[in-house]
Amino acid sequence: MFFSKSSAAFFSPAAIFFLCLPTAGWSAGNGPVTSITLSSGGLAEVVRKADIDSTGLIEMTLPLDQVNDVLKSIVVYDGKGVVEGLTLPGPDPRAETFKNLPFSQDDLQSPARLLAQLQGTRVRLEMAGSTIEGLVLGVSVKDQGDKGQADIASVLSDDGRIVGVDLTPETEIVFLEDEIRQQVARALTAVGNGKSDGARSVTLKVTGEGEREVTVSYVVPAPIWKTAYRVVTLPAGKARLQAWAVLENASGEDWENVRVTLSSGAPVTLKQRLHDLYWKERREVPVDVSEGYVPRPDSGAEPVFELAETDSRLKRGGAAASAFLAAPAAAQEAPAVLAAANVGEAVEGAVTAAFTLPFPVTLKSGDTLSAPIVDQVVSAETVSVFQPESGLPHPVAAILIENETDTSLPKGILTVYDEREGYVGDAQIGGMPSGEGRMASFATDRKVRIAQKTEPDDRIVSIKVAEGVLTASVRQRSETVYAIKGAPDAERTIVIEHPKRPGWTFTSAQETEATATHHRLRIHVPEGGSETVRAVAERIVSETYALMSTGENLLLSLAERSPDAETSKKLQRLASLQAEISQIEWQLRRLLENKDEETRDQERHRANLIAVQPGADLYKRAARNLAESETRIEEIDTQSTSLKDRQAEIRATLGEAIRTF
Repeated sequence: MFFSKSSAAFFSPAAIFFLCLPTAGWSAGNGPVTSITLSSGGLAEVVRKADIDSTGLIEMTLPLDQVNDVLKSIVVYDGKGVVEGLTLPGPDPRAETFKNLPFSQDDLQSPARLLAQLQGTRVRLEMAGSTIEGLVLGVSVKDQGDKGQADIASVLSDDGRIVGVDLTPETEIVFLEDEIRQQVARALTAVGNGKSDGARSVTLKVTGEGEREVTVSYVVPAPIWKTAYRVVTLPAGKARLQAWAVLENASGEDWENVRVTLSSGAPVTLKQRLHDLYWKERREVPVDVSEGYVPRPDSGAEPVFELAETDSRLKRGGAAASAFLAAPAAAQEAPAVLAAANVGEAVEGAVTAAFTLPFPVTLKSGDTLSAPIVDQVVSAETVSVFQPESGLPHPVAAILIENETDTSLPKGILTVYDEREGYVGDAQIGGMPSGEGRMASFATDRKVRIAQKTEPDDRIVSIKVAEGVLTASVRQRSETVYAIKGAPDAERTIVIEHPKRPGWTFTSAQETEATATHHRLRIHVPEGGSETVRAVAERIVSETYALMSTGENLLLSLAERSPDAETSKKLQRLASLQAEISQIEWQLRRLLENKDEETRDQERHRANLIAVQPGADLYKRAARNLAESETRIEEIDTQSTSLKDRQAEIRATLGEAIRTF
């Protein structure tokens, strides 16, 4: 414990902590929140009232995690004054406090550590009725055997004596210098505040005459609000569409009669740690101990490249989905009527749609609110959607909804009700601009089966030959046939989502529209009936072949696929020549193998001649075999020469045929 009897101040970290602890969340002294706009970008624009007194100051307390966003966004609406600026404590008051103190925060853990850092400070130490005043020389540690260690403070007394004082819990320490007392008190206050460092007091200075009320607006992080749709199918191609917003009050303070607006745009949301300290990095210049500046060798000027301007065009494609209108159906008496919802005002902006709740919201901090924002009868139709990529033989039931409201609708989850059957499934729905439609799939239609079969077909449509290279224009065609077996107890409208193939042209008698990734094919299937849908994709590609090196089989394939008989005949002629060349090459390889074998036999015969006595029967036999082998080698060479001459002749004929193709 640290006492200062002269100033009657008692310093205790725990006491200072409780005195300085800020209220959690927003301070009750802040002006009331009048409106909040929740953005789908995860931010909230908060508007609150503030009273300005004669000093022109607006005092607010902010949660620490909101300070950066408030610093980047706060504005004041006041027709009678001018904003001069905003002040608040720094990001780490303790660090700033201890920066200019002769001791650290850790030194406050014990009297011994603190006194050790305050050498030369005048103190008064009292223990067991004895008192000593003087200058602190330092602190040492004395070994007390079984009792452990003790801290001893050495003090130079006013009469010149050096006195050692045991620093026990009963030792009272009084700092006799006002500056030291103030430094210790300021340090303890900073430590206490730091233990509850969850808020910052912000002061806005606004000039102007008179006390008045102004409006303060700023942006802070907030949970993303969600959308949950309900749709009830109705007769005559209609449906009742309700959209409900789900939002949370995570501001840290209760809302009392707050005007709430929900923004469905996709704003660019950024953050920056404006409240942190940043120091400019400076390059350290070393002391120059070198022999002096030595110019570096010249490497020559860099070449300058002139870049030609290019004209690039970006094409955008893809048709927006739209809802289909069903033929009028027989009127059915609904078992119940969906209650109307109080949805308030919806406004379409340049890049966002805003939905303002029609009632002031009172919501405790941490609570959740769900409220309707859309309620309208729109055009809709229930269809069965087949997606080939799924690998399933059944389509899925879906509802095609047209956004006939005046505003864009955000994406969300959708619950589908049938007017007679009740709940039939859930779906996801993407954002819908006004006037566009979306398809929401909610259940598998197991009463309908669809099989598919794809047959590719490649045909050459033209052939050109130039400088020995054949270029074939090939039409690649892929036809997919969908065989549909309808439901046995009801008619169906089937929508097939056929995948797009970039670079291919597409045709189908049943195509009604296309998305960015699929062609939509629509067909009506009567009760218990069957239908067939054909989808054809085509494209033209080029194939090139060097005729001199193209083999017989490939030439025959080209001849078979050729679009005209004359070209086919020429290709067959080339194939015949290439076949003869290939046959000669095979014969030459066989002759070469035979020659290699005869050469190995000659080596064996020569070895036998060396190994036996001349004139012996074995010697004569070896000589005869050697002569016969030599004769066969000569015959092989003669045949090879003849074949090579024939090969050259055929190659010349092939070259002439290619030249005159």
